[in-house]
Amino acid sequence: MSFNVGGLRREQPFRIRRIGHFGYHTPDLSGTIDFLTSKLGLVLSDVDDFTSRMPELPKEHALGYFLRCGTDHHTIVVGSQMLVDTREPDRKGAVVGQVSWQVGSLQEVVDGVDFLDRSTRIRRVGRDAPGSNWHAYAYDPDGYIHEVFYGMEQIGWDGRSKPATMYGRAFHTCPELPQISEHQEVDDALARDGAGGGYRPGNDVEAAFEVDGILMARPFKLTRLARIALFVADPESSLAFYRDVLGLTVTQRVKIKGHEGIFLRADNEHHTLAIYPSALRDELNCAAAIGFSVATYRQLQDARGFLEEQGVAILDLPAELSPGVRYGFWVQGPDRIAIQIFYGMDCVDRNGDAPSPATLPLPFDSWPETIEHGGPAWFEPPFMGPLA
Repeated sequence: MSFNVGGLRREQPFRIRRIGHFGYHTPDLSGTIDFLTSKLGLVLSDVDDFTSRMPELPKEHALGYFLRCGTDHHTIVVGSQMLVDTREPDRKGAVVGQVSWQVGSLQEVVDGVDFLDRSTRIRRVGRDAPGSNWHAYAYDPDGYIHEVFYGMEQIGWDGRSKPATMYGRAFHTCPELPQISEHQEVDDALARDGAGGGYRPGNDVEAAFEVDGILMARPFKLTRLARIALFVADPESSLAFYRDVLGLTVTQRVKIKGHEGIFLRADNEHHTLAIYPSALRDELNCAAAIGFSVATYRQLQDARGFLEEQGVAILDLPAELSPGVRYGFWVQGPDRIAIQIFYGMDCVDRNGDAPSPATLPLPFDSWPETIEHGGPAWFEPPFMGPLA
C-alpha cells in the first residue's frame, strides 16, 4: 500500500523532515535548567504549571520547562522526575519523555493517525500550548513516546512566546479539516483579547565574548538539535518501528564495545536517530543521548574550553557512538542525558551510501587548529542567525 503525500508516493502517509524536539525528566530540575541555560545557552521560552492538575506535588516539581536554541518555540522540554513518577505510575522511572518528529503539514498529521493506530499504540492526538503544534503521539516497542507534529510556534523579533490568551484553540481529538490559518487565529485572538504579552526571559549575564562579530555571554551558539540516541531492548524490533512505521532510512551499522548500533536518517544527513542495545546503558552511565551542532569549528573549540572552565563534566565516550560526526565532545548535567556538541556531519551520496568505513570523530587532542570544510559531502543546514 502506498500513500499520496503532497504528490509523492510514500509507504507512510507522512514524511518526517527532521528531529524537532526532545523531552526528558530529571531528579534535579533547577540544576538541569541552570545547566541548559547558563552553561549551554539555551533560552527559556515558557514554563507550564501543573499545580492545579496535580496539587499533591510540591510546586517546584509541578513545572515543565520549554527551552529553545533557535526560533522554534522549544527544542528541549524538561520536567521533574517526580512529576512523571506521580502523574504516570506505569512509566515510573522513565527518563525520556518524548522524541518529536516534524512533518510537513496538518494533513500529514491527520492522515497519520489511522496509520499509527494500525501500526502501534496511540497515546493521544490533538494540539497543546505552549508551542501550538498539532500532533499525534504513539509508543514504540520500548515504550518511548514519539510525536509526529506540524506547526511549531515561532519566536519572533521580540523574543516573546504567545500569551496565554492565544491558547484557546487546544484540541484533544483528531481535528476536522480544514482548520483556519495561524494568521487568522492570531487576528481573532488580537481582536478578542488585545496584544497581551507572552513569556520573555531576562538576561543579566555579561556579554563578554566576541563571537564572529557579535558580543555574547558564551563563546558559542548551539544552532540545532541534530541527533537523538536511545537504548532499546531489541534493536531489530525497534528498527522495524523506525523504518516501517516512521519511515526513517538505515544509513549504517557500527560496532560499539562488541554491540551493534544502528543509525537512521530522515533526509540526507548521516543520521538523525541512533539506537543502541540496552546492554550499553549502564556501561555508559546515561539513559539517552542527544547532539547539538554549532555554527563553526572555532565555536566548537571555544565551547569545550569554556565548559571545562565552568566545571562542566566532559565525558569520555566511545567514538563509535557517533559515526558520521567529524569533531565533537560530550558533556553531562545533573541528570542522565549525555549531550554531544559537534561540528561537521557526513551526508549520504546520491545512492544513499555513507562513507565506509564509518567516519568517527577525532579525539580532542588530535583536533587541528583549522580544518577544511567538507563541502557537499557534509550535511550542514545554514544557520541564519541571529547568534544572540
